[in-house]
Amino acid sequence: MAKQKGSQIGQADLIEYLNTSSDFAFELRCLELMTGLGFRCRHGGSYSDPVTKKTRQFDLRAQKSDGKLRVRCAIECKSLTDTFPLLVMRVPRKSEESFHELILSYHPDMVEQSFPRIPALEKRCQTVRIDPPHSIYAVDAFVGKSSVQVGRTRENSIIANDAEVFDKWSQALSSAVDLANEAAEEGEEQNDSCLSLILPVLVVPDGTLWQTDFQSNGARSGDPVQTNRCSFFVDQGIFAGDHLQGTNLTVSHLEITTLSGLESLMKDVFVPNNSWFPLQELSGGANENS
Repeated sequence: MAKQKGSQIGQADLIEYLNTSSDFAFELRCLELMTGLGFRCRHGGSYSDPVTKKTRQFDLRAQKSDGKLRVRCAIECKSLTDTFPLLVMRVPRKSEESFHELILSYHPDMVEQSFPRIPALEKRCQTVRIDPPHSIYAVDAFVGKSSVQVGRTRENSIIANDAEVFDKWSQALSSAVDLANEAAEEGEEQNDSCLSLILPVLVVPDGTLWQTDFQSNGARSGDPVQTNRCSFFVDQGIFAGDHLQGTNLTVSHLEITTLSGLESLMKDVFVPNNSWFPLQELSGGANENS
């Protein structure tokens, strides 16, 4: 953190901050976009971080349904500038990284029991793993593995820092735990079944997201280019639901988008026969990973 100058802060300084650096106004733009796309949103609530156990505040949580399908988004917003943009470095995705998982939740009465029923031990959800070639995360497609903000000092030397962005996307992953718990319990609460995608998202302003690609041997494939969306491999394991009735879930990727990229991503989630909810794969049933 830079050392403070020590001079008094007045109205002009606060206006400069609000006009140039405030994440709050950017959050509201994201909220407006998601609400306009038909998502039910929560803005600025608090939660207990499952790792640190500290109380934290999320930016946005958004949910949208299509029949029995759900997408539940944990969205964190970072108002970057084009003088200190985000660069994501990507490599070809390995086969073991090419998957995503969904939560299938249901009322216990919907499942045939082959043993005496013990309500406290009855499963209420399970994991559905979508593997290649059905997953949206294709083998050998480029995927983010490292990110950094890049800028210049007043002396014109290059500076780089990943701390603020890392903290933001870590918050998105932590916030996603609550969404996974909600997904695990919904089937019993609604006396029905539903299938949920848990999607952590980091959103930055248009014009502040760049990507560059490397081959597996470290050779760079080309020059950095601006983009509106970049998938980032995180492989985050969490437990969804009650410890006796829940299921293990792996959040394989984080989506990093611009505001324009967020709109495009959310419009595509429920496109029929897409790779988020591939009907062919889902017809094969669920894999229990608990």
